[in-house]
Amino acid sequence: MDRQVRSLNAPPQASVPQWRRRIRLEKFSVEHVPAGERSFNVKLPKTLATISFSTDEGSSSLAGHRLRHYERPPHEHIVVPANFLLRGQSNSAPEVLAFTFQLEKLKPDIAAALQAPPDLLESRVIIGGPKPFTTELARRLRRRMRAETVSQDYLQALGFVLIVEMLRLPPRQQATRRGMTLDDRVLRPILDYIDANLDANLSLEVLAGLAGVETHRFGRAFKRKVGEPPHQYVLARRIETARALLSITDQPIADVAYATGFSSQSHMTTTFRREVGVTPARVRDEAGR
Repeated sequence: MDRQVRSLNAPPQASVPQWRRRIRLEKFSVEHVPAGERSFNVKLPKTLATISFSTDEGSSSLAGHRLRHYERPPHEHIVVPANFLLRGQSNSAPEVLAFTFQLEKLKPDIAAALQAPPDLLESRVIIGGPKPFTTELARRLRRRMRAETVSQDYLQALGFVLIVEMLRLPPRQQATRRGMTLDDRVLRPILDYIDANLDANLSLEVLAGLAGVETHRFGRAFKRKVGEPPHQYVLARRIETARALLSITDQPIADVAYATGFSSQSHMTTTFRREVGVTPARVRDEAGR
């Protein structure tokens, strides 16, 4: 089993490490990545799409710094938009096919293949499958990648169809134009992510990427659904959580600040004075801690 380890503590890389055979085609690159110990820390200028060939278990974070445990079935595919921070590690990562491409260059061809308006192809995180058709396409492409000689025309055609299928949204999402609204099935994981990652980057861009919605549409849809803009909701959750920690724990105030996403104790104090009317120290005193 190969080792494919990159430091999680270093600045994110702007390219995927070349782990085995990578073939650059006209509008995308495809790489056959062997199973092995793997860690990744990338922020790519292009879209990344992967499909695995066996069960995957490890820890990852779609954005931010906190790694969380995951389990994924064989033949699940993941699409991550350009300029999105992707970090993770696994002691026994599966064999995968990895594609990188510029969505804008492929968008007209993909939209024509899907018979869908191009504006439905927004940059988004997609986790999909397993599906019989994508599984069969991936298996055929893997066999070709393993061969000594490869027809690039065949790889181009097969790889393009696989990319199209990985970007294909369920009919319900296509019909309702997911970017225009947030139903509970989409919103609930976003709210859970906020609560679990208060110390991470929870910018509008990050949250919109997790929801798979364009940034400006996400902000409007979130406010309609929740009643306040995303940044105000995040701030309120940070303050509420910090107040609870100050009241029921003996953690140093500075530690509480960092744990709830404030840049420093003084930043939290300034925010509390403005939003709550009291300082964190006063909250702790009133709780008798």
